[in-house]
Amino acid sequence: MDFQIKDLLNLEAFKDADYIGDKLELSYKVTGITVVDSPDISSWIRGGEVIVTSFYPIKSMTEKEMRCWMSELADKKISALIVKIPKVFEEIPKAVLDICHKRSIPIIKIPKDIPFTEITYPVMGQLFNKEAEKLKYFKEIHSRFTELSLQNVGSDVIIKTLDELIGNPVTIYNESFQKIASTNSDVELFYEFSESDEKESGFDTKFPFYRRTVIFPKLYERKLEQILVPITTVNQTKINLVVHAVNKEVNEYDFIAIENAATALSLELVKQLAISEVEKKFKNDLIDDLVSGKIKSVNSIYDRAAITKFDTEGKYAVVIFNLKPLQSKLTKEKFADKHQILQKHYEFLENTIDFYLTNAIIRDRVDEILVLWKVSARGDNDKKEINKIKQTVKHIRDKFKASIKDYAVQVGIGNISETITDLYKSYNEARDTLTIGQSSQQEDFIISFNDLGIYRLLYKFDDVNQLKDFIPASLQRLLEYQKSNKDALLETLNIFLQCQQNIAKSAQLLFVHYKTVTYRLERIKEITGMNYDDPEEMLSVQVGLRIIDVIERQE
Repeated sequence: MDFQIKDLLNLEAFKDADYIGDKLELSYKVTGITVVDSPDISSWIRGGEVIVTSFYPIKSMTEKEMRCWMSELADKKISALIVKIPKVFEEIPKAVLDICHKRSIPIIKIPKDIPFTEITYPVMGQLFNKEAEKLKYFKEIHSRFTELSLQNVGSDVIIKTLDELIGNPVTIYNESFQKIASTNSDVELFYEFSESDEKESGFDTKFPFYRRTVIFPKLYERKLEQILVPITTVNQTKINLVVHAVNKEVNEYDFIAIENAATALSLELVKQLAISEVEKKFKNDLIDDLVSGKIKSVNSIYDRAAITKFDTEGKYAVVIFNLKPLQSKLTKEKFADKHQILQKHYEFLENTIDFYLTNAIIRDRVDEILVLWKVSARGDNDKKEINKIKQTVKHIRDKFKASIKDYAVQVGIGNISETITDLYKSYNEARDTLTIGQSSQQEDFIISFNDLGIYRLLYKFDDVNQLKDFIPASLQRLLEYQKSNKDALLETLNIFLQCQQNIAKSAQLLFVHYKTVTYRLERIKEITGMNYDDPEEMLSVQVGLRIIDVIERQE
C-alpha cells in the first residue's frame, strides 16, 4: 500500500517530532524525500515529496520572497515540510506558516541536533521497500495475465480474474457502451451522474484511466465511482474496461492489476469482438428471415436456431419500439448530428429493454428496435399475457422518458405466435399496429393488435382489394367525385363520424368554422345521397372509410 505521512511519523527517527497539520493531511502519499540545499529547489521536484530544510537557503529572503518560495513548493504539490527549529530561525517564519496553512501542507518540526541522514535514510528505506513490494506484485500479476493470454481462455476469465484480484465487479463494453462481458449483471446498466466529470486517475500507467461518478439502477440507485479504461485494439476497435467501485475504493495495487488485465484484453478482444459480430449477424439474419416469412426450409431454421441458442419451443409475440422527436423539441441540427443522437437514444432504449427483460431477443435496426417477446402461455391466457407485455413496456417507456424527455416512445405489439415459423404474422400485426398508431397523430403510445377493433378484421385479408366490394355505394360515389375539394370532403366526413356527428366538435378538430362543416356535410349529402340519420348506413360508411385507409396503407 502507499507510504503516507502517518507512516513516516511512526518511524523511530520522528519520535521527538511535532506535527502541525490536520488528520486529513496524515493520509498524504509520500513519493520521495528531498533535502533543500538551494533556493530554487522547486525546479527539481516532481510532486509528492517530503521536503527537509533548516531554512538556511532562505535566511536572507524578505517575507515576500519567502511567500513566493513556499508557494512554488506548494504548486509542486509537496506532501509535507520537515523543518529544524531552532536552527536558522527561532520559530517557523510566518510567511511559511501562512502558505502551508492556506495550501494544506503539513509541517513536521524536528530537533536541531538530529542529522538529516537519520531522517532521510529511514524514509528512503521505507520507500524502497514499498517500490520493491510493488515491483514484486507487478511481476506476479503480469505473469498471471500472460499465462491467461497464452491459454487462450477468453475475456470472461480475464475479467473474472481481475474481479478476484481487486475485489470489485468488472464489465467490458463496446464503443457504444453495449455490454460484451461482465462479472456482475447488477452493475451493467448505469447512468452518468449529471454533476460529475471524467478525470484522470492520478496514477502513471500506459493506458488512460478515468474516474467518474455514476448511478446504478439495479443497486437501488446508489451513486458510486467507476474507473474507465478506454482500450484501442490492434485493429482500431475501441472497447471500454470498466471497474465498478461498489465494494471498496480502487488503490494503487488495484491499478497494477487493471493495467495488466487491459493489456491482456487488448489482444484477446480482437478475436472475441470478431466472433461476436459474426454471431450477431447470424442471429439477426435468422430473425429477419423469421419475421419476413422467407423460410425456404423449416429444418434449416431449426438448425440455425440451435446454433444461436434460440428457444424454438417458446411462444413469442413481436414488439416493435420506435422513437420520434417531439415537435416542440425539433432543432436545426445537422442531419448527421440528429442521426447520431437518435442512435445513442436507441442504444439507451435497448439497454433499458434488456434491464426489464433479461435475455431478450432484440434486433436493433436503423429506425426501430424489434423484440421477440417470450410468453409463458397460449389459448385462453393470450389476453392476460399481452396485458403483461403492456405493463412491462410501460415501465420501459417511463424509465426511458425519465432520462430522455424530448423523444416519444411508440410501441406496436403483435399477437402471440403459435410457432416460430408463424412469427411473421405477429411481426406484420405489430407493424400495422405501429403504423395505425402513428397515423392517429399520437406522440407516446403502446397499442396491441387486439386494440385495433375493426382494423383487426380488415388486416386479416391477404388481398385487401377484396375489401373494395364492402365499400357502400354512397361512399363510392364520393370517392369517384372528380372535384379538387374531394379530399376535404372525405376528411370532414371521417371526423364528423368520429365525433358522433357533433358538428361543433368536428369544426374544432378540423380548424374550420362551424358553417364550413355544415356546408361540406350538405355537399356530401348532395353528391352521395347519404342519410345521416340512418344508423345502419352510417355504420357501413364508417367501415368503408376504414377499408379505404387499409387499402391506402397497403398500396
